[in-house]
Amino acid sequence: MRFWPRQASLRRRLILLLLGVLAPVWLLLALGAYLLMLQKVDTMFDHQLERVAATLFSLDLEHMKAAEDAPGFHVFDDEDSFPAYIWSADGQLLFRTEFAPKLAFNPHPQRFQTEETEEGRWRVIRVLDADDGKWLVVARPYKDRALLALDLAATLVFPWILCLIVMVALVWLAVGKGLTPLYELSRQIAGRRPDDLSPVAAAATPSEAQSLVEEINLLMSRVDGALEKERRFTADAAHELRTPLAAIRAQVEVAEAAEDRSTREHALSQARRGVTHAGRVIEQLLTLARLDHLDGLASAGPCDLVQLAREELLDCTAMALSKGVEIALEGEGVIERGSPDLLRLAIRNLLDNAIGHTPAGGLVTVTVAQIDAHYCTLTVLDTGSGATPETLQRLGERFFRGGASRPGSGLGLSIVSRIAALHGGRLQFASPAGFEASLYLPRQ
Repeated sequence: MRFWPRQASLRRRLILLLLGVLAPVWLLLALGAYLLMLQKVDTMFDHQLERVAATLFSLDLEHMKAAEDAPGFHVFDDEDSFPAYIWSADGQLLFRTEFAPKLAFNPHPQRFQTEETEEGRWRVIRVLDADDGKWLVVARPYKDRALLALDLAATLVFPWILCLIVMVALVWLAVGKGLTPLYELSRQIAGRRPDDLSPVAAAATPSEAQSLVEEINLLMSRVDGALEKERRFTADAAHELRTPLAAIRAQVEVAEAAEDRSTREHALSQARRGVTHAGRVIEQLLTLARLDHLDGLASAGPCDLVQLAREELLDCTAMALSKGVEIALEGEGVIERGSPDLLRLAIRNLLDNAIGHTPAGGLVTVTVAQIDAHYCTLTVLDTGSGATPETLQRLGERFFRGGASRPGSGLGLSIVSRIAALHGGRLQFASPAGFEASLYLPRQ
């Protein structure tokens, strides 16, 4: 059972929790005070009976009868009276006041007793006269005690209710004061500009909220890093697309101004190549954007790397034949958790890069191997010109092509590196004799 709605404020929750703890304590204290007051009323009630009994005990029987006949004695009626009895030692009733209840003689009574009679409930005191053995009995209606207790309780109700109101007000103020640092933190964040991702000041924040502030600062740091990457990526993409678009425009202008057919066709051919290159850059940019927003593998299962490589080799056969490049596949390897679509994309980019950098008559070899119980490798080796140590260190950076003479957009290896990271693996480069790219993937 919920004691507050799902979106209740923290202040309301704390107040309800505190009142839920303090209210029973207040109630127990009020009940304890009432019970203590009843105990005091009982003591006062019995003390009144003792005083009346002591007064009557000092009178002999004749004086008591004369006092009963006196006009002033009858100011006590059945609503406010101390009825009295006198019994002899053998139980003979010697005296009884007018409004006395019907009480039985008891030769071995307790000093104070509460008795039920036809007239109601009575509080009774019995005193023995040791000289003549007579019993003096004085009674008082129990309802007088209840009325007295009720009157006293009524006088306590207002102070206790006032105490409850003061307690609620103090809890409200105390909780509000305690939550002031959180309100300050909320105002500090709400007053920020959208582009202000600097850490939140946590000097006055209570220790219970320090972890929240740390997580907020960590989130802001991540967002700032992501935005910085997006800004750099957008700037690089704009620069990368500006060149082919400018070249396409120039070739189109040349074609428009050309008078002979051969010049016009050459310009249009160059423009088509520029469109193809720009389209590939855009496709790779979209692929990278999609991969950057993935936190893991959406659908993963066992993958046979040899089978995936064989399928991609078949698709690249036409491109390899057109360049006079031979391709080969060898080895075996299976990983238990991988995305077939992403792995095909990685293999295709590695093959495109290798075939594109291999001269006619060269060889591209794809080798799959299980190097140990934890990792499989897929290595693509070409017989191209290779790369310098300085170039190997920067390969995988976005838009880095390893030299102006190298074809491509510099995004293919970045895509492969991102796919390897999503699989918990890595991409490594070497240049033993030609260029070698090795994709390390965990088997489990």
